[in-house]
Amino acid sequence: TDGLLFMYEEEKLARDVYQYFYPLWNATLFDNISQSEQEHFEAIGALLDRYRLDDPALQDLPGVYQNPELQQLYDQLVERGSTTALAALQVGALIEETDMVDIMMAIAETDQPDIIRVYENLLRGSRNHLRAFVTAIETQGVPYTAQVLPQDQVDAIVDTLIERGGKK
Repeated sequence: TDGLLFMYEEEKLARDVYQYFYPLWNATLFDNISQSEQEHFEAIGALLDRYRLDDPALQDLPGVYQNPELQQLYDQLVERGSTTALAALQVGALIEETDMVDIMMAIAETDQPDIIRVYENLLRGSRNHLRAFVTAIETQGVPYTAQVLPQDQVDAIVDTLIERGGKK
């Protein structure tokens, strides 16, 4: 239960940050990935419904979270990414790396096949999003340095092709 509720709000956080950055930096990457994060949010929302859990984002207000740690993180990330477009891209990569760590922990904490399937789809999406952010960063002539995951793991992700999959 705690894992689902946390992942739900974490996917909302990613969506909200990217929606905030899109008009600020006029970068379609943020718009495209925010739409994917909306799908992730809805996929976990369907699990909340299936398991009859209360929706912590019932009103779905941008930038508002029940989890105080996620609220603080949102505020910090928006502030950091509002300084430059490059900083916003770095924030995006940070979100995706963090999301991958959290998803892997959530997978380890459940034995429910439907939840694991959704989490694995989210993990694939986060790897794709990380690839996109790293490409955008490096296109600006800046080498990407891993922020959460080990550098060799990030390099392995970035060096592989975009992954395709079913609906989240």
